Amino acid sequence: MSLLIIAALLYLGLALGFILVVDNLVGLIFRDPRAPVQPRSFDIGHAFAASQKLYRK
Repeated sequence: MSLLIIAALLYLGLALGFILVVDNLVGLIFRDPRAPVQPRSFDIGHAFAASQKLYRK
């Protein structure tokens, strides 16, 4: 019985992996023309320098 459960879990893992690979390949071929909005990256160095400048005053 445990061999059947292991085989089922292995099969599900392989199926999900195959789906992810196919999804990524399709995403590479058919690009979405609407580009997602890129969130502004938070520059920690700039924030740290600003806080040090305020601290020195």
